[in-house]
Amino acid sequence: MNSLLNINSKGPFELNLPKKTTEKFHLSALKLTDIPQIVSILGPTNINSIDIHENTTSLPNPYTLSDAEWFVNKCIIEYTKTLQCNIWAIRNSNEEFIGCIGIHQINEKYTTEDDQDKNLFNGSYEIGYYISSEYRGLGIVGSAVNFVCNEIAFKELHLNHVIGMAFVNNEQSHNVLRRSGFKFIKLIKNALKKDDKMRDAYLFIKEREVNKIQ
Repeated sequence: MNSLLNINSKGPFELNLPKKTTEKFHLSALKLTDIPQIVSILGPTNINSIDIHENTTSLPNPYTLSDAEWFVNKCIIEYTKTLQCNIWAIRNSNEEFIGCIGIHQINEKYTTEDDQDKNLFNGSYEIGYYISSEYRGLGIVGSAVNFVCNEIAFKELHLNHVIGMAFVNNEQSHNVLRRSGFKFIKLIKNALKKDDKMRDAYLFIKEREVNKIQ
């Protein structure tokens, strides 16, 4: 399986949205000027970010300015060091950060006793995302997921599949994955640790269409 080291996919990449809005949205690499907006979306003063924190495991909560600075600087260092990009800002027509999407190799992240699941996760890549509450319902995240899977994961990385994981009560994410061509595979009990508790998650997979993707 190819690594991400030969990718230089910083964008911008325009998203092909359903005709629910005339505004244009795109993906591009993180930059230092995104830091205040990231804090605005994820910080404790934004009550609309509660569900983002409830449904993700990688974001600190409460989310502080230092967290945003660390994250953006880490991305910039990785962009510079590896000449590749696997985390993108979702932006509106004003170049404003409104969300984030990324694809990452799974490294001992999930708890499972099933050997088939372990083999599936080993070396696989997972997609993750979030978006500001005011931009939901427009198809933005689904379009971003489709782009990253079809144009980056399958065409650039030549991956055979991409994994999507979502807590069982995260219906919004289930719908995004299904609409983006992911198939529900199974429930994995006690898959992830969240707030010192083990939580169940649904496993989804999107497979590369070999006859269409060169």
